[in-house]
Amino acid sequence: MKNFILLLLTSLSVVILPAQAKGKLSWGGFVSASYIDVNANNYYGYNSGDSGPLFEAGLRGFWYINPNWSVSGLVIAQESGDWFESGLDVDYLSLNYKVPTNEDWEVGFKFGRFKISNGIYGETRDVPFTRPSIVLPLSVYPHILKEQSLRADGVRLDLDYFTLSGQQYTFAASIGKEAFDESFSRRFFGQDQGGTFESEWNSSIHFSARPNANWYMGLEYRRLKMHLKDSIDLAPPASPVRLPFDFTIDTDQYIASLQYSQQRYELTGEFTMRRGGTYAEGKNDAAKPLAPIFDGSIDMNAYYLQGIFIVNQQWNLLARYDNSHFIDDDIETNLRDLEDFTIGATWNFHRNFQLKLEHHWFVGTSMLPPVRDLNPTRTNNPERYWRLFAMQLSYRF
Repeated sequence: MKNFILLLLTSLSVVILPAQAKGKLSWGGFVSASYIDVNANNYYGYNSGDSGPLFEAGLRGFWYINPNWSVSGLVIAQESGDWFESGLDVDYLSLNYKVPTNEDWEVGFKFGRFKISNGIYGETRDVPFTRPSIVLPLSVYPHILKEQSLRADGVRLDLDYFTLSGQQYTFAASIGKEAFDESFSRRFFGQDQGGTFESEWNSSIHFSARPNANWYMGLEYRRLKMHLKDSIDLAPPASPVRLPFDFTIDTDQYIASLQYSQQRYELTGEFTMRRGGTYAEGKNDAAKPLAPIFDGSIDMNAYYLQGIFIVNQQWNLLARYDNSHFIDDDIETNLRDLEDFTIGATWNFHRNFQLKLEHHWFVGTSMLPPVRDLNPTRTNNPERYWRLFAMQLSYRF
């Protein structure tokens, strides 16, 4: 099925490329194939081993209606291992309104499904050509919580101010509901867990500044609250007594970003704080006394430092240190921390083709699924020291 989807998207690109010349309607997209090799733990999946292939394809479109109105969207097909749902997904699809302003200001609204401003790479993390590495730093872009940082259904405001000296200041605010599927429930409570998390109306605020061509600074705040209702039962399958629970995640996230770029290198650092917790509600008299076992703190401080050296137009090299740390002392060491030392290289051997290679040395497993397996007979991610190698070939059109 996945190969058919990739072939279909590639074939469509050939058919619709002439539409780019019409001006009113433009198209484009990408196809990529990756292989991830992990020597321990279950970053990739739980049934297919520690390693496996990843396939991604995207088809984007932009419809210019008039100077004020437009429609934009991106459909993505993915095969990303057992922890994620495979198939087609609408990454974003919005009706856009641009408010008439002078040349110094741009004000616009997006109605529908929009991308969330989540750090420097959050809005474009699913597009291979716009991210610095195959596996992004898990401190700010956690693999396990991908859906909550990607997109939302609601309304977003974007405001940009440009000065005559070339400075740019951006403000964005949004309110919407994140879309989840059952794969998120499995990544949280183990491969046997069903049900779908439901998001509340969550808010996001973003501010960034480009004082000159070299510097970028950003600050963000996100409120996130979501529920898993009538889907958790701690009783064994053969038990005559049910132990049903509702489960809630409630958190606030703050992100600070700083990037400095020159002709031959780029230095990036991002710091995030997450504050909040988890709790549950027993749905009958037998379950209510057990609800406190779901209470937990998810307070975390995390950051990464990254350097990219641009060798020439075709090659660049990457080095990164990534660190995540839960504050709660009650969390065992292996689940409390995660360190990642990364080196990588990107080869743009054609204007439409790219090859990425990278190697990660990890210490700890705090950002690996599942967060808490409700099946006590399984031991997940036992190795504290582990490594990951990834290779990705991408094509854009």
